[in-house]
Amino acid sequence: MFRFRVFLLIILLFSPLSLLAQSESSEAEPEVVKPEESSEMQTDEKDRSGGSEGGLFYSTWGIGVQGSYNFTNEILFGGDVSSQSTSSSGGSSGTTIEVETNIQTVNAYARYYLRDLEFTDGLFGQAGLAFRNWSGTGTITEDKTKAKLASIKMKWSPMVLVTGVGWHKVWSFGMSTAISFNASIGGSRTVEYTENMLRFSDAIKSNFEENTDFPTNLVIYLGYSF
Repeated sequence: MFRFRVFLLIILLFSPLSLLAQSESSEAEPEVVKPEESSEMQTDEKDRSGGSEGGLFYSTWGIGVQGSYNFTNEILFGGDVSSQSTSSSGGSSGTTIEVETNIQTVNAYARYYLRDLEFTDGLFGQAGLAFRNWSGTGTITEDKTKAKLASIKMKWSPMVLVTGVGWHKVWSFGMSTAISFNASIGGSRTVEYTENMLRFSDAIKSNFEENTDFPTNLVIYLGYSF
């Protein structure tokens, strides 16, 4: 009987301590986030579906404005308009050379972003159409008589296929930056030489046509994402 009382006393004494320890352990236990829920949270933070943005860019083909819409998290539809006009003149041996170019371009394209891996999140491939209104002229004039010794006229085809690759980053405060390198495919150009009192050698023609082809376009973009 005495042993039973001692055993009962021990149970009554340690039971509250055991309950208190269990209570403290349950309160201190951190909340476990399931892998599925964690993955969904990360995806939501990166998902840009339905978003749009606009901004300015500088490129080989001119300065312009650009706008785009994220159809899905991986697919973007965009377009841009750019323009560039240049003129220069110089002279040698009693002649004056004047050159002028006018370039207006409208691009419509689609992009696909590689978002499967973290380090490829901003990389994309791009393809689309460029509608061009490009022209150029050059004249060689004699200073004394003002006679036109020779002239050149250039005209580029109005539409080409444009493909390229690039990197695009949307920052947490909304600013968007991108850089891309594109190349035109399937375009053509006509060059008309008028040789009155001066003839162009084949080497001069070849060098001139090579340096005025403009098949590639480097684009540096700065904008804001909505």
